[in-house]
Amino acid sequence: MKKIAFCFLIYDSINHEDLWYLFFKNVNKDKYNIYIHYKDNKPLKYFEEYKLSNCIETSYGDISLVLAQNLLLEEAIKDNNNEHFIFISNSCIPLKNFNYIYDYLKEDFSYFTLAKQKQCFPRCNNTIKFIHINFIQKASQWCILNRKHTNLMLNKLDYIDWFNYKGTIPDEHCYITNIFYNNLENELIIAKDELEFTTFVNWEGSDYKYVSTDELKNYKNISEEELKYLLNSKCLFGRKFNVECLNNLLNVEYLKVII
Repeated sequence: MKKIAFCFLIYDSINHEDLWYLFFKNVNKDKYNIYIHYKDNKPLKYFEEYKLSNCIETSYGDISLVLAQNLLLEEAIKDNNNEHFIFISNSCIPLKNFNYIYDYLKEDFSYFTLAKQKQCFPRCNNTIKFIHINFIQKASQWCILNRKHTNLMLNKLDYIDWFNYKGTIPDEHCYITNIFYNNLENELIIAKDELEFTTFVNWEGSDYKYVSTDELKNYKNISEEELKYLLNSKCLFGRKFNVECLNNLLNVEYLKVII
């Protein structure tokens, strides 16, 4: 039976651990695995048993974030039934139920939110010393890899050298560039707009109906109208939901969708 690997990259907690507990509660445990890389080791309410035994120090915009993701992949790849590997942050919430996601993901594809290539520069100018400029790409760190591409990330590690310098934000470039470098871009499903992102985020300047007036909206609350709008989108998860948002999420309509 195929499985999905949920790979959490957190600081010390999962903002909405109770919601994730409900999300998994009635699911056949043969269909998923959970892996957690943490920055600070504080006890989790439900998911303590899923923490990695070998976490590393990480810093924003540093290659250490990619190395931490690789540790999650190294552990998850050990289960031969894991077919997709989903990266989840501590601020993520589900916007669909498990069975929807399980049926939605296609074995032969990985899922990325791709940025315009011009956004790679000048931050990636040094990478041109290693590979042709056409291969250099930028995408959200919160991607979904299939098993083939996960093996690629773990077995062809040149991308660590390509982006291991200050100011590059390697987590936005390493995986997607490695896929393009190996001419596998036809094996990607790429989101066309905010409502197709596998992991939604509210960026300033986007065409999103409830676009944030700040650079990035960290939800302390969300209206019932906007929440319904997101639940009806193609997005599987939403990101940047603070703990204070829980009261807005504990409503019947939301829980009916994710459980």
